[in-house]
Amino acid sequence: MPRDLATPPPEFPVLTGPAGRLGATFERPAGPPVGAVLHLHPHPLGGGTRRNNVVRHGALGALDAGCLALRIDFRGAGDSEGVHDEGRGEVEDAAAALDWLAARAPGLPLFVWGFSFGSRVGLVLAGRERDRLSGYLGVGFPNGMYGWPETPWPRRAAFLVGEHDEFADLDDYGPAREHGAPLTVVPGADHFFRGRLDEVRRWTAATLEEWLGGLP
Repeated sequence: MPRDLATPPPEFPVLTGPAGRLGATFERPAGPPVGAVLHLHPHPLGGGTRRNNVVRHGALGALDAGCLALRIDFRGAGDSEGVHDEGRGEVEDAAAALDWLAARAPGLPLFVWGFSFGSRVGLVLAGRERDRLSGYLGVGFPNGMYGWPETPWPRRAAFLVGEHDEFADLDDYGPAREHGAPLTVVPGADHFFRGRLDEVRRWTAATLEEWLGGLP
């Protein structure tokens, strides 16, 4: 994927997770960061890693908004140790990554961004960390496969989904509406936003910029 940002080269730290080492990519914006975003990838058993194109475009959107961007591989995926844990241990992986990111972004607003399986993991984490997080962004939330978790909701959330997402039920986004979370539907897009990845980038940047502009 060509990069069109004058940003420093990506860093590839190895994080310590609860099941072993976690592979990661850490990127900084061109100027002083104004926020920090943790990005979570789709289902590992379907080949999902931090290098997924939707996740990479989400990270570009975060950089566009002036934020630090951290992408991790869940346990058993990509460069990470451990074994897939059906979303349970992955929440703990994400929590460890959020702690790592927070330590490198003192005083900055923190956000969680997730795609597909990663969006569900992220929603659980964001509810648990609602007092520490400034927002949660869910892309391609697979409510048609998993349903909505019965956990606390973050204080601020937003969702992006393709009109023809194979794993989403657009008629079942009631929980998002009930919690005041806006839903943006991309006409003609599928679950992986084939041919529409720029929409993911623009939505991510615009959502973060709007939230950052409204923070005290």
